[in-house]
Amino acid sequence: MLTELKFGELRIRIHWLIAVCVVLTVTLLLNLGFWQLGRVQEKRELQQAMQQRQAEAPMSLAALTPRIGPLSEEQANDLENLSVVATGQYWNAASFVVAFQFFQGAPGFELITPFELDNSGEVVLVSRGWVTPGPGADGMPYIPPVEGPQTLRGQLHIPGMLAGRTQVEGDDWPLRFRSLDIGRAAELMERPLLPWVVRLGVNETGVFARHWPAVTVNTRMHIQYALQWFGMALVVLVISFLMSSNFLALRRRV
Repeated sequence: MLTELKFGELRIRIHWLIAVCVVLTVTLLLNLGFWQLGRVQEKRELQQAMQQRQAEAPMSLAALTPRIGPLSEEQANDLENLSVVATGQYWNAASFVVAFQFFQGAPGFELITPFELDNSGEVVLVSRGWVTPGPGADGMPYIPPVEGPQTLRGQLHIPGMLAGRTQVEGDDWPLRFRSLDIGRAAELMERPLLPWVVRLGVNETGVFARHWPAVTVNTRMHIQYALQWFGMALVVLVISFLMSSNFLALRRRV
């Protein structure tokens, strides 16, 4: 079914089936653009929450609950990025490394060292940051020990749930994970572990390159995608208008 609209010399022919397709396409593109803008707002709220968490006085790790995992999504969200302080001593002989970690474009490992808390004797995994591969054939890095009693500060991180059994490589410490798995680490250490990871703070003893997500959240990519979707919607409208009207013919007559 065709309908023709007249605006002086300008003629626009509307084929309703094509028009419906154009409207649906433009609506989809606009929704994708607004979804990307929604992601920008989510990341800005995440940035604000992370900044507020870092501004808070650190909580004692010994006072946190729950202390047995796995944690629910709500519990994990409440604890993620929480500033904490703990006293105890590193288990230097039982470190882990997580493979396929990158820092400033260079491949390496995330170094994880168990930390035994004073008084309770509980053990929590401490992420000491990114380390470069070693010179050996297996690439295992050199891990300098941190001796003696320590008081460390950092932020909590709750690793996501993993499907299946985590692959572990190596016959001697440090063992290598493909992905950090607290339950698997507890099996290898033959003792329970607290259900969180402490990401060591800046200038703490034993910290390396802190390669975790920074407080400054990058929203530029989402804004660029939103502009692309809005631009594509505009292109579809312009092309549809030109193809269904005599606008170009009128322009050539001028």
